[in-house]
Amino acid sequence: MKVHLRVFVEIENLGKAMNALSDAGITGFYILEYKGMSPQDWKGFVIKEDPKSTIALIRDYAKDAVLVCSVVDEDKVDNIVESVQEALEGEKYTILEVPIRRIIVSYGGTKKKTDEKQNLGG
Repeated sequence: MKVHLRVFVEIENLGKAMNALSDAGITGFYILEYKGMSPQDWKGFVIKEDPKSTIALIRDYAKDAVLVCSVVDEDKVDNIVESVQEALEGEKYTILEVPIRRIIVSYGGTKKKTDEKQNLGG
């Protein structure tokens, strides 16, 4: 089975995370930049319910962060996660492992489909 591995890190730790992921053997990735707040940072905030106030609060108080994503074989996940944990020891991060049921890739005129159920014999 394939796993969509998602690593959330603060922007200043992107290099550490990328080096750990590469050293552990990922072959490709994509990155999304975002602004984020952990529940500890959010606690105690009371915001108005209008969208402009909410966005302004997030812009003012949220930290720049990055989501690094990669699709990896399930049997490689533990090694990759261990590598990231060692590299980011003492830093804030979140790792999500999301199982993938199917991957469909379109090359314009042809499609390549990977159905994980077939790969598992069912």
